[in-house]
Amino acid sequence: MAGKTPNAIQKRLKTIQHHPLAWNPLSGGKRGPVCFQDETDESLGADPTGTRFQKIAELTFSGHYYPADAVEFFPTETPLAPGVRIVQRARVFPAIKWPVAYSIVEIYVANQTAGTIEIGYVTTKRHHGRGIWTATITRHPDHELTIRVVSTACPNSFLFWIGLPWARHLQVRAKWRAIQEFRKITGE
Repeated sequence: MAGKTPNAIQKRLKTIQHHPLAWNPLSGGKRGPVCFQDETDESLGADPTGTRFQKIAELTFSGHYYPADAVEFFPTETPLAPGVRIVQRARVFPAIKWPVAYSIVEIYVANQTAGTIEIGYVTTKRHHGRGIWTATITRHPDHELTIRVVSTACPNSFLFWIGLPWARHLQVRAKWRAIQEFRKITGE
């Protein structure tokens, strides 16, 4: 969180621990009549020096996995680790900064090895969706970077239900915006 934290975020951070999880990372959760199960595997390009991998790790564990035009993270602490709660702020219309939707998630996995970054969160009852999300970035022996994103998302609020096609579009867009931005990172 760079700079001053907005009042709307400060208010949510004060009560962030009071909201129970809406999904269990081990046993799952209640699926609704509509539930999106996504698995995406993409190349992020070459990384001969490992510099790109490190830059992506720094962004990810500092809470900047997504670009601000998709989802902003306001974590209770960094680097991100299991148990850390995050207020998410997502633009309803990506080209403009307002209106926004707020939600709360909890990190359930945050690991880095020499060749793998894994980050994942589950939703709380204060999230418009209900589910789990995990991203794994791998630097392969041939120096190629790949990303795998796996998620399950079900509507969990009136707003998600009434705006279902648009809410789904924003979910998918956020995933692709992160991938696009990771592809732009150079090894310099």
